[in-house]
Amino acid sequence: MKHFKPLAAFAACIAVTFLTTGLASLVQTDFGRIVVTSGFFETVVPDGPAGSGIAGRIAYKLYVPEGVDAANPAPAVLVMHGYQNDRETSAAYGIELARRGIVALSVDLYGHGYTIPGMKGRGWGAHKLTNLDKTVSGPRRFLIMMTFSVLDFFRPDISRGVVDSSMGGKDAYRFLTSLPFVDGTRIGITGHSMGTWASWSVAAAFPEHRAVVLQCGELIPPEYYDAESVKFNNVLLLQARWDEFDYFRDYQRNVMGLEKTPLRYRDFMGQSSPVEWDRTYGSFADGSARRMELIQNNHRLTTHDSRALTAAMSWFTGALGVGTTAVPGDPRLSLSDSDHIYMIKEVLVLIAMLAALVSMLPGFLFLAGFKFFAPLIQPLERDNLRLLPKKSRRITVLISILVSGLTFPFLGQLGHGLLPVPENLFRMTIGTGFITWLTFLMIVSLVMLIFWYKRGEGKRMGVTLYDLGLADKADPRRFNRGVIAKSVLAAFVLTGIMYLQVCIGAALFQLDFRFIWPFFKPFTPERLGQFFVYLPFYTAFFTINAGVKLYGQLRLPEQRTAAGTQLAWWGYSVFVMLGGVFIIALIEYIPFFMGLGPGVDLIFSSLFGGPFMSVMILLIPQFAVFFFLSTYLYRKSGRIYTGSFIVAILASWVLCGGSAIF
Repeated sequence: MKHFKPLAAFAACIAVTFLTTGLASLVQTDFGRIVVTSGFFETVVPDGPAGSGIAGRIAYKLYVPEGVDAANPAPAVLVMHGYQNDRETSAAYGIELARRGIVALSVDLYGHGYTIPGMKGRGWGAHKLTNLDKTVSGPRRFLIMMTFSVLDFFRPDISRGVVDSSMGGKDAYRFLTSLPFVDGTRIGITGHSMGTWASWSVAAAFPEHRAVVLQCGELIPPEYYDAESVKFNNVLLLQARWDEFDYFRDYQRNVMGLEKTPLRYRDFMGQSSPVEWDRTYGSFADGSARRMELIQNNHRLTTHDSRALTAAMSWFTGALGVGTTAVPGDPRLSLSDSDHIYMIKEVLVLIAMLAALVSMLPGFLFLAGFKFFAPLIQPLERDNLRLLPKKSRRITVLISILVSGLTFPFLGQLGHGLLPVPENLFRMTIGTGFITWLTFLMIVSLVMLIFWYKRGEGKRMGVTLYDLGLADKADPRRFNRGVIAKSVLAAFVLTGIMYLQVCIGAALFQLDFRFIWPFFKPFTPERLGQFFVYLPFYTAFFTINAGVKLYGQLRLPEQRTAAGTQLAWWGYSVFVMLGGVFIIALIEYIPFFMGLGPGVDLIFSSLFGGPFMSVMILLIPQFAVFFFLSTYLYRKSGRIYTGSFIVAILASWVLCGGSAIF
């Protein structure tokens, strides 16, 4: 029975994982009405800072509506994601476009997903768009970050050094038009964030395009390029009201009022006086149609905002003439622009991901039922607890929260592009920012813990390594190396089983485990190598901060029931470990929602806003789930090792499996 119960729970989780993934696959194919395929096509990066003629390949996901073939070609849209995302983040557009009879090609841009080369294949501009006289200094990856808005069709004095600002988008456009079932005279382009700069670049290179939808895009003054020869046809701008990136607010504090600026009404909309939101100007017939749709959302969520998708579907069906040549009676003719199913797929894949994560909990108990892994479990001390006094606990928690929060914007951005680490070794752009911040927190906690344990209050209390979750009750002042080694092995076995589930899901259903943004994906060899580079840093953080400190030094007394203890300790873990980030989120968004602008931009500068502010929407729930796992595993094992190692592996997997690589 000690094997049966955890095995049954484990099997139930696996069943839920594959059931929901299978249902999500049905949704992404619109229950058989869309043919979804994935693959690669070869490319060559042009001469430039990245090197001469570098061979590469671009990964894609293709959505082809039922009944579309060489004899019955359809219009098509090239879909490009934003920074730190991948082709699957564009699934909402792929599904909804294909449901309306439009072929959709979603690609991984340079440095993202499964595409090679890395982001350095883009090249970097010699000057910032906002200050042509100021040369940007710093490591090369920071040059790329700071010159995203310098595009390759700009004047040579501005664009010097940029190789391909479409980041593979131009090659993807050529590939799309080469498909025999695509009507090459009716092609649209869309992108989000970083993908909007790629969209501008693709549209400039292929003037025959029929429409462009910018999902949080920067507008370009005509003096930066040859406006007489470069034309952009039928452009819709989906404007997030609370966009954390100043690029996409025209470098202003707020979006409201931008419709009255010359850049918006004259340069973009082609009007002589201020314009209105949510109103179309110009004509699809001559390519002059322009519209600014105001989306009541933030930057990241615009990709899956229902109003944004509705506006985009209306724009593409109108500009591409969808329905004018379709077969009478085709249900796609009567499909409303607001009829969406994409979120069903996202929720189902989210359930699959959570079930796979939870499966590791009974999986651990099943492993521990065998003699080899049995030493991983020992009872928690309940009678002679050496708990930190309430006053000391409050002071320690307060210091932890403040240090974590106040350093997050600065150390994150420092590691993101300015820290002089070996660029060929640490290639994850935003990931290096994270480990810079987390390593600093770990070092601070380690120094304070050692002092507390050897000379401070911990020594006076008689705290042992066993009290800190590091040793056996039978030998409370010595590390058990055998237990540590078996904890590492158990962590890799359990996460390895989850990795196998991800690979099976990708092979059978063309889906990974995520909710909109990349979380758990199969590795490429390059990304697997990066996983082992970043894993030691995450292991150190989760062992010290979210292990020894959280469950040892700051341990809470148990509640009346096991479920009550789990929930109380989990909530406490989230409060201690994420309280600082949550404070920064309040500092960022309360002034923003009040109409004052992003708080971090106002208090510090826009240099510390943008990516590390928008990423909080991912960081907080991701780490909250991790702390649920580590809390449970600590309670069951009586040590911090297995839980710390598992969440370190998961965090490094999330970072290196799907985020941007230099």
